[in-house]
Amino acid sequence: MPPPIQIRQLVIWGYKLHSHTHSYIHNAFKRAFEYYGYPVLWLDETDDISRIDFSRSLFLTEHLVNKKIPCRLDCLYLSHYVDVGDFPGVPKSNIIVLKMSQRDFTEEDKDLGRGVKYEELCVARVGNKGYGEPMEYHAQVDGYHCWYTYWATDIFPEQINENIRQLESGELGAKRTGDVHFVGHMEEVWVFFSMICRSKGIPFHHHGASFSRDSVRNRSVEENMELIQKSLLAPAFQSNHQIRHRYIPCRVFKNISYGKMGMTKSPVVMELFSNYLVEEGGEVGILYDPDDINLVEKGLEYERTAGTEGSKKRLKGVMEIVRDHHTFLNRLDTLRQFVAEYAPDFSLVF
Repeated sequence: MPPPIQIRQLVIWGYKLHSHTHSYIHNAFKRAFEYYGYPVLWLDETDDISRIDFSRSLFLTEHLVNKKIPCRLDCLYLSHYVDVGDFPGVPKSNIIVLKMSQRDFTEEDKDLGRGVKYEELCVARVGNKGYGEPMEYHAQVDGYHCWYTYWATDIFPEQINENIRQLESGELGAKRTGDVHFVGHMEEVWVFFSMICRSKGIPFHHHGASFSRDSVRNRSVEENMELIQKSLLAPAFQSNHQIRHRYIPCRVFKNISYGKMGMTKSPVVMELFSNYLVEEGGEVGILYDPDDINLVEKGLEYERTAGTEGSKKRLKGVMEIVRDHHTFLNRLDTLRQFVAEYAPDFSLVF
């Protein structure tokens, strides 16, 4: 057998940065691949690609923007969902379908009565204790190998370590103001949160989600982190639909990694962190309440004690969980193993 084709570059196709909510997932993959020294191209159907060498590329794309993607036999494709007719001429063995654990188990697969068999890829562990549910899976659906995973934070372990250092030294707490900064799309849950803040006299500031690449509202990863560190509260609210289908948002990983206590209404998000004890008899995991107003009250109560050693230990514990298990470097490690097992004609080297 010939040796596997070694991937030499990442090509992101579609949703350029700030043009769509999914562009931030693309950007997180871009940052992680560049961390490992991979060249990255970010293109879409409007670009002139006539002189680009696409040989031995890993294409990262999404089903709504993949229709004019270059289709080659010497490339591997990672697509967030696939529609009938996508990637003409490319064998299914060259295509990995990216799905979200928990959400797609219920929303995309099991509800359709397919009887999909999920094979666990890894379980996040802290010391000798497992916590939460298994994180990542493989399944074969409609002839495609599917990678079920979670999103993650968009910063790296050394940056989280620096935020932990600032937490312990008190520098992080000194950045906090009495305002709330929200970076993202103002869906109904966030409108309600803004109303709660204002009813309590807490100034609420909205950034980002312009979905225009030239907007002055856009914020970089570093600016986002600075705003969250300044924010009095940084919850990860979700719609009832997302909670019902057990979706775990990237926001909770980001906010924790930036140095803010996680806040959620979702039982599955709470469970992901709940089995980790900072110390015997200590506080458990992140803040949880199914009611928006109660959750805000719990967040304010935590912030009143945020400078105490106990509160710092609790936050450090969940920051370490994200650092060790929920960065995009973790996801690339799983992807490398996934390719080796389920797309053995190719190889990724990190």
